[in-house]
Amino acid sequence: MKIKNSIKKFTGKLFDKTRGFKRAIDLKRLENHANEIDMVLTLYDRKSHDETMMVKGFRRTSGETIVRKTHAEDVAKIARQMAEKLGMNGQIAELMGRHHDLGHTFLGHSGEWWITNIQENDGLGNVCHNAVGARELVYTDHIYDKILDKIKTYNPKISQNELDKIKNSLWLIVDGVLSHNGETPQKQYIPDLEKTEEDFDSDMLRCYGIQGYDRKIQAATPEASLMRLADQIVYTPFDMIDGLREGLVRDEDGKIVDTLDDEYIDVLTEIGIDKTVIEKANKDKDFTGIAEKVKDIFTKDAIMNSTKRVITMSPEMLTCMNRLRNLNNQKAVNNVVLIEDQATYPSAIRTLRDKYAKIFMNENLDEVIKKENQSNYWDTQKEANSDESSLSETTQAEPEAYSENDQRFIRYILKSDSRDLQFTEDSIKIALRESIREELDIAREHVLKQIPYKDKEELGLDYTDKNARIKSYISYYIGQLNKGNMVGYNEESREADMEKIYSSVAQGKSSSHYKDMRTRVADVMAGKYIASLNDSEFLKLLQEEQLVSPEQAQSLTRKYKDIEDLQDEVYVQSNWKSIVKAQEKSTQIQGEVK
Repeated sequence: MKIKNSIKKFTGKLFDKTRGFKRAIDLKRLENHANEIDMVLTLYDRKSHDETMMVKGFRRTSGETIVRKTHAEDVAKIARQMAEKLGMNGQIAELMGRHHDLGHTFLGHSGEWWITNIQENDGLGNVCHNAVGARELVYTDHIYDKILDKIKTYNPKISQNELDKIKNSLWLIVDGVLSHNGETPQKQYIPDLEKTEEDFDSDMLRCYGIQGYDRKIQAATPEASLMRLADQIVYTPFDMIDGLREGLVRDEDGKIVDTLDDEYIDVLTEIGIDKTVIEKANKDKDFTGIAEKVKDIFTKDAIMNSTKRVITMSPEMLTCMNRLRNLNNQKAVNNVVLIEDQATYPSAIRTLRDKYAKIFMNENLDEVIKKENQSNYWDTQKEANSDESSLSETTQAEPEAYSENDQRFIRYILKSDSRDLQFTEDSIKIALRESIREELDIAREHVLKQIPYKDKEELGLDYTDKNARIKSYISYYIGQLNKGNMVGYNEESREADMEKIYSSVAQGKSSSHYKDMRTRVADVMAGKYIASLNDSEFLKLLQEEQLVSPEQAQSLTRKYKDIEDLQDEVYVQSNWKSIVKAQEKSTQIQGEVK
């Protein structure tokens, strides 16, 4: 038995080394063309240049407050440093780090949460920035072909065989974007060296369909795993000092705190920063040096405790990093979204989503995409509208009648192809199953525990249909309970209930609380466009569409430092509450990290 186990262990290690060796070869091939890849990715990384990190960009006060471009470059630098020390591909780690956040929506995480919450009422799934970035690159921007074109331009003698090999490996770069989400830190990151491009596509799809799936993805390479930890190492100390810079940290009397307090000092001294250095930073009101020291300490610890196969930190240092992050949440991040933000933005997004979905339906944009007729769409529409008798019931307006904002939406949608449309339908099907399953679980729990159902509510959001569905399921389970059919209810019964409802909805036989597939596709594609907007585009759109008045716009851009009663104006989103709860659970690292 011992010999058999030894052989199995040896074979496993050999297999692991072989897979790792193959991954290294794939990345080396990409490294030879890293400049060309970087040039193409940079064209689609437009949202990271002037958007802030934790702080809502419209409320930014200090010119030193970290913008996403600075953060990304910092992550790239740290990722390369760590990779080279650990014998990985430093240039590829740097490339992934530089572009990891290109999928962020307007107003940071809040934008993606608001769109997700709006879609929740219709069971349409999630929007998460890492999946948004990967999908945009693959399905909207078609960067694989563009990268190959760029490589051919700079290497005219390259063989088709080599180009094919490069194309087959490019997904590994985008996998770094997809798998980087670090909102719920883990004690270690282990790359999945068996992961295939098909697995990558499946992961991307499930991010849209399954709540929280984006935080469970295993990266395909050690470099992407390492970059995920580098992201946390960089944003944690700088969130701390951004909170102080922007006046987000307040004392019990509501006065601005602009120095590191005892709770911060306890953690900082525990990781090795001398108290006199902290006192000097407090006196000078200059904390950049402290943040840099924290980042360096965490980086060195990660290098000392990681290998090519397991990316981690010492339990003590990882606990300190998590404690520091929790203090940031408590003192600063929880104060970022104000009541007026929550009351204004979600309803405005819903209005835009419904408007653009209607345009999508009226202009039959799904059919245009399926027929690959995007290039001559406008000409075709003009010809059709020139003859009133040829106007269809669903095509009421001439293209020229649409505003520039509407035409911008149409142009964006027509960048999609049939693969993107199929991706949307597939993600909706997954999301629908997950939504039904979750709502059935809620209903069953209320019935079995005899808990009165309280409608789900959140400021600025409408959950009318979701609440109605749950109430109908509660009625169903009460009937089943009265008949004695809940005895022996198990996972198989649960899945059977879900599939029965799903089948009914898919065939269009359900109640008015579900939309048909074509309408759901239109809603999701409209949401996809809104998620692509950056901060300035988003606010400008709201103003031009008169969804916010000039007075509202002025209030929405108030600086945090100018808000005297900040605590009275703060609104903590439900999504953020759940993430903070998960983060707090991860603070204490139990057992030995291997």
